Amino acid sequence: MYGLVKKRCQAAYFTVEAALILPMVMLFTVMMIFLAFYSYDRCVMEHSAYEAALRGTSSQFKTVEEAESAACTAADKLVREKLFAVQNFSYDVSVNAKSVTVTYHCTVNMPFMTWLSKYVSGIDTTLDISKSAERFRPTRTIRECRILNVTV
Repeated sequence: MYGLVKKRCQAAYFTVEAALILPMVMLFTVMMIFLAFYSYDRCVMEHSAYEAALRGTSSQFKTVEEAESAACTAADKLVREKLFAVQNFSYDVSVNAKSVTVTYHCTVNMPFMTWLSKYVSGIDTTLDISKSAERFRPTRTIRECRILNVTV
């Protein structure tokens, strides 16, 4: 009789421990998955911003409007349907005589963020990524290459 009671107590301990530990394990797993989504999205946006800025720096674009149009097209196409954990996504492209700058703006969609913001102040879920590239100037590049060839 005593052995049967002892087995029931052990089974009850296991149930109580599982009831306490399982929600924490699930929460940790979900947060790690969303952290991986965030890291992937940030990497894609940084790469896409720089590549879009580079596409607007070609020497074939004579005016600022042409360079801005090429950078805007690239900024849109490079991230379309590739992002997982962001919302309110937008981008800005600014072009001047010397450089092209592409900036992505979004809000990171993390689970439990509204609940967590009640207890932790200063949580910022916005993500702003900005990359720029110098506009290509053929004359200057040729001169720099000639200087390198002379010194080598």
